[in-house]
Formats: sequence, structure tokens, C-alpha cells
Amino acid sequence: MAVSAVIPTFTQAQIDSGEAIRQLGKIAYDTAMARAAKATSGCTKDKIKIRKEWRNMTLADRKGFQEGIQCLMQKPSRYNNIAGAKSAWDDYGVLHYYQTPFVHNNAPFLLWHRHYNWVLEEDLRNLCGYTGTFPYWEWGLDCGAMDKSPVFDGSEYSLGGNGEFVKNHRAAIGGAKPGTGGGCLKKGPFSNFTINMGPLSARNPLAYNPRCIKRDLNDDVCNKWATLRNTTEVLLWTSTIAVFQSAVQGEGVRGDGGKTFGQGVHIGGHYSISGDPGSDFYFSSLEPGFYLHHGNIDRLHFIWQNLDWEKRQTISGTNTMYNMPPSPNAVLSDNMGFEPLNRNITIKDAMDTVGGTPLCYVYEPW
Repeated sequence: MAVSAVIPTFTQAQIDSGEAIRQLGKIAYDTAMARAAKATSGCTKDKIKIRKEWRNMTLADRKGFQEGIQCLMQKPSRYNNIAGAKSAWDDYGVLHYYQTPFVHNNAPFLLWHRHYNWVLEEDLRNLCGYTGTFPYWEWGLDCGAMDKSPVFDGSEYSLGGNGEFVKNHRAAIGGAKPGTGGGCLKKGPFSNFTINMGPLSARNPLAYNPRCIKRDLNDDVCNKWATLRNTTEVLLWTSTIAVFQSAVQGEGVRGDGGKTFGQGVHIGGHYSISGDPGSDFYFSSLEPGFYLHHGNIDRLHFIWQNLDWEKRQTISGTNTMYNMPPSPNAVLSDNMGFEPLNRNITIKDAMDTVGGTPLCYVYEPW
């Protein structure tokens, strides 16, 4: 494997079962913790937060995370001139709407979303008192049984269930079978909450447009592009950041040894959830599952970086989506936009999850 000389050689069975990514995750975890152990200030080992897969969280933390989001849905917006922004939760939709052309399919994609999740973690703590762990969702554990996932099974400790089944609806992404929902959430947390703006296709996407949250859980998408094999192959066959970030996003790149990655795990995870706003490229961050999905994207980046740390503190590309309009190559000192939710930081400041500027967390292998 081309990633690093310290990486074991895995069998196909180990890759498909998740054993390989579990081992890779442990290597990355140990590497990051070893760096933190040398720190004498900032992100020292005793200050590190441990992020966990949803099913490995305590029930109290699952409930607390869910209630924290509901709390943000009741807090006032920090935007004063956006008709659809009624709450602090809506603020995340506004920010993602504005920033989408500058934080996808380009250099800041991975690190902007890394910091975006951290900003949410700070809001949950500072505005709503949530002190538990921040979650990620390993998609591959649920492919083939999405509606039974502890994230989406509709139980008290989930993020709500699937949407009501809608006949003759189409999948949100071409080449996939329709999902098993499509309508308003049937049961569980968030089934009685609304989203207040969007969709992107609306005449004024930021206008007030309250409606139910919809989901369309899709096993076919998950099985095609978000399996444990898909996830692990991104780690094993990408030795540069340019190829890694393109492979994650399904940009048709070839990895080491000519490996291809289909639509990519970023698309795979998003459209395994689907629905409104989950399928809306600009407003998908108003879907609570967005943050667990991007937690797993960040976890992949965390693992990939820490498998060869000295060579993987890098970026590649420009600051505009597909370089349209054309823009200069991004540099580490470029600022990433987060106001008014949080202070702006440079790309470099989000490079290291144990860098303490301001990040200080690691991902626990599931």
C-alpha cells in the first residue's frame, strides 16, 4: 500500500468487515495522542476531547446531543437581515448557503467543514450546556439496514426516523434506486420540528419557508458508495492531498495503482440520508445528520493525516468550487469565513486536531 511503510497489508475480508479501518483508526489515534503528550501548553493530553461513533456514545450523550440541537432551534439567530433565519440552528444553514461555492470541490473543503463541526460543538456547549462527546457516523456499519441504524431508527436516542414512504419518487442522485421514505419524519426526535428556509430552487432561498424535515434513507446509495470498503480504500490508495480530497468527493480521480472511487463517500453519506434538506447541496446542514456525516469525513481526514503526519499537513487547489470563477491557489494563511457564528481562522489553524489553535480532539476507533 502506498500510504506509509508502517501500514499493515490487509486482506479483502479485513477491508470489507471494517477490521482494516479499525486498525488504521487506532494507528492514527495513537499517533495524535503521542504528539499531544509532548505538548506543554495549549492542547495537552489531559485536555483532549474524544469523539466517538454514535453507537459507542452513552445514551445520556446521545440524548444530550439531540436535545442540544433542539435547544439551538429555540435560540435567536445571529443574522439580523435574513427572513428565514429564525434560530441559531438556522444560522448554520445561512452560513453554509453563503460559503458553499468557496468550500466545496476546492482546497478548503476538508478543513472548513472540520472547523464548521467544531463551531457547532462550541455552540452546543456555550449556548445549550451540552458537555458530552461530539459524534460521528460510520456509514458502512448501516448499509443495507439504514432504518435500523441507531442514528435513524426513530428511537428516543436517535436523530429521528425515516420519512413517510412516498410512492413513485426518484432517488436524489442518478444511478441509484429510490429510498424507502421521501416524506416527513414519521417518528422520534425532530418529527415535530421544522426547517425554515430553502430549498435552493426557491425564488428566494433565504426567505421564511417553514416545512417539515423530510428523509429518504437509501440503502442502495450506501451500498454503492459508503461501505466500509469504500471508506477504507480512500485511505489505502491516496498518497497526496489532491487525490485524497478528490477521491472523498467523487471527482473521478484515479488513486494509487489506478484505483477509482465512484461517486465518493461524501456523496455516498449525504444521499444515504437524502430528503429535504438533506439532499439540498446548499442547505443540507439544516439536517441534523449532516454533522455526524461530516464527522466521519473529518475522521477519515484525521486518519489519513496521521498515517503519515510529517507529509500530510498540506492543501491543494484554489478557493473556488471547481476553480470557477478562476482564483489563485489557496495558501495556509488564507482566512476561512465563519462570522457571525465564530471568529474567522486560517486554513492552517484547522490543520491539526490536536494543535490547540483552537482544535483539541481525536477520533476514537469504533
